[in-house]
This record gives sequence, structure tokens and C-alpha cells, in this order.
Amino acid sequence: MQLLVTGIGDAFSDRFHGSSGLVKAVKGWIAIDCPGMVLSMWRQAAERARIQLQPGDVGDLVITHLHGDHCGGLETIGFLHRYMIPGDTPKPRLHAIEEVLDRLWERLAPAMDGRGAGLEDYFTVCPLQAGTPVDIAGCQVECRGTIHSIPTAGLLLSDAAGCLGWSADTEFDPEHIAWLDRADCIVHECGEGGNHTTYEQLRSLPGTIQSRIRLIHMPDAFEPPDNVLEPLREGELIDVRARTESPASDTPLD
Repeated sequence: MQLLVTGIGDAFSDRFHGSSGLVKAVKGWIAIDCPGMVLSMWRQAAERARIQLQPGDVGDLVITHLHGDHCGGLETIGFLHRYMIPGDTPKPRLHAIEEVLDRLWERLAPAMDGRGAGLEDYFTVCPLQAGTPVDIAGCQVECRGTIHSIPTAGLLLSDAAGCLGWSADTEFDPEHIAWLDRADCIVHECGEGGNHTTYEQLRSLPGTIQSRIRLIHMPDAFEPPDNVLEPLREGELIDVRARTESPASDTPLD
């Protein structure tokens, strides 16, 4: 499994794309969230990583929640597949928890409901349920609700090689982090408090967890106060592989 980092910014960034990634699985690419300017975002990330990627290669989209910096590009993807990509290409599969799917068409309908169209005319809708793993493009994907201002789901994606954890937007939640601790690489948001987790809170975690965390969803002005937790970079390509090293001490890093 590989993770192509497509966006690292928060909702107010004017430097970065919205927090998101593309996972290269055995059977294709999986998008984690779909911010606005999605086609430019994917192209820029692929060029920086020096890989070949076309929008039609992304057959699955997993949406964590309905804030615009995480789902604002779905209109573009829906129209792209309906009008620009050859008709024999399957509709993209859209995966999300029921609370997200129940209200998603409210967001998209004003732009996409012409001639009586509905969500299923643009996407194959695939509900996710907490505690029920599903196969997406050859990955086993699990979800868990987070503590956020609207319904939101964190993710675990695993294959034979390794496991990727994706916190999604969340307040600091030790139970959620314990769930993510199964992952070999944990992508965790890092905001300024309120509905988001702070750097200082992440630094309070045991060292064995901190060593696997990479930061995303950061304010533009954010600079880590030390060099322990490393921010992701747009266009970075990460190999997600099972850990082989001996466990480190289970105490916070200094």
C-alpha cells in the first residue's frame, strides 16, 4: 500500500489543499476525502511524486465528513465521470457513514439535480458502518466515529503489507488514538484546539505511538515547536509497511 499526500491544509488555508490523500491499493486508487480543486490537487501531487495518475484511475472515494474542505470536490468528480470520461468506465464508488450519506445530496443537489438526477446517478453509494470492515479496492477498511462538530469517521486501511490510520477531524480522543494504534503509519490532524487536536496533546502520547504519527490539517502558520512529530508534505509518497523493529519504550518522548 502507498499513500500519496494530496492536501495538508485546514479549512482556512491559502497555501495548501484541503487535507486528503490517495491510497494506491492492489485493485486501484482510493481517495480519502475530496476537497475543492480536486483535479488540480491530484495532478500536482502526482507530478511531485513523479507518478502517472489520471482522474479516471480513482475508482473509490471515502468521505470522512461534510465540511467543504473535505467534500467540496465531489461535484467535479460526479460531473467528470458523467460527461467527460467514457461511458464504459464504472461510476466512482462513494463510501461514507450513513450520517454523511443521509445529508450529502442536500449539499450537492442544487448543482447536480438537473432533470431529476440523484446521488446514485453520479456515484455507486456504499455505506460504511463502524465495526464492520469492508473491502475497498483490495484493502480492508474500517471506520470509527470521531469527536467533531458534525458526524465524522476516522479510518483504518490495511492490506497484507501494512495498515494506515487516518484520524480525520477530531478533538483529542485517547480512545480514538488507541483504535488507530493498530496502524503502522498514523495520519493525525493537528489544529489549534476547539474541535481539533493540538500538537501539545499529541506530544503527550506514548513514544511508541508518536513515532508513527505524521501531521495533517495544520494551520498555515503552524511550525512544530520541536522535531518529534513531522508534518506531511503535499506530493509525498509513503510506503505503508508493517513494523519490523522492536517496540520502543512506552513512555512519552522528551
